[in-house]
Amino acid sequence: MKTTARKTNTKITPVRGRRGSIHRSVVERVAMDILNGQYRSGDALPNEVDLGAHLGVGRSSIREAMRVLSDKGMIEVRPRTGARVTDKKLWRRLDPDVVGWLLAAGPDKDFLFHLIEARRIFEPAAAECAAKRATNADLAAIEKALGEMNQAWPESLETCVEADLAFHRAVLNAAGNPILEEFEIVIDAALRAAFTLSTTMSQSYAKTMKSHGEVLDAIRMKDPPRAKSAMAALLDVAAKDLGVSEAPDLTK
Repeated sequence: MKTTARKTNTKITPVRGRRGSIHRSVVERVAMDILNGQYRSGDALPNEVDLGAHLGVGRSSIREAMRVLSDKGMIEVRPRTGARVTDKKLWRRLDPDVVGWLLAAGPDKDFLFHLIEARRIFEPAAAECAAKRATNADLAAIEKALGEMNQAWPESLETCVEADLAFHRAVLNAAGNPILEEFEIVIDAALRAAFTLSTTMSQSYAKTMKSHGEVLDAIRMKDPPRAKSAMAALLDVAAKDLGVSEAPDLTK
């Protein structure tokens, strides 16, 4: 099959390692080639033999990589015509691997805005529910996460992000709605994007900590409207920190 890959100056290093790590590396290499524009929407990927030679791996590794990328919606594999890159609208944008690759490639402002917009839809409502339903154990989990955020700052931003995720996860759990708990992956993606991309995190973190404290206090005081408002304010800080307070121009 004739490939439509674009020429690059990247030196190809054969993938080496144990079987599982080889499969993982092949998936990541092809995914990043897609995200970096070497293969674009509608492009055919090289056939198994050519792609295997290109990456220095066997056909079984290529087949496994194609299966994984197909499951994530990034490619479509058809008999006789081979694998083609799909439109980004079909990608599983909240798959943890896809999120990681998007971050590694440098997600655009639209992606970041939509993450924050999604959080604005469900997190204030989750905080409102938590203020109605939180148990003593729920409150302890939220308070523990906030304490870990305070303790980690400013020595370890990475630890702060993990504690921040634990805080938001604890609020979702406290809402008492198992469906809301599934939205944790949106929060995870947004927080890791902030950690990876934000250039002003250190300046805004004090304000962020104050906002988290206000959410906890409102939930503890069983004040649903205040909890909802406090979470919305917290997300305003996050949006400003990422520079995505304004909606993208969807007409372009």
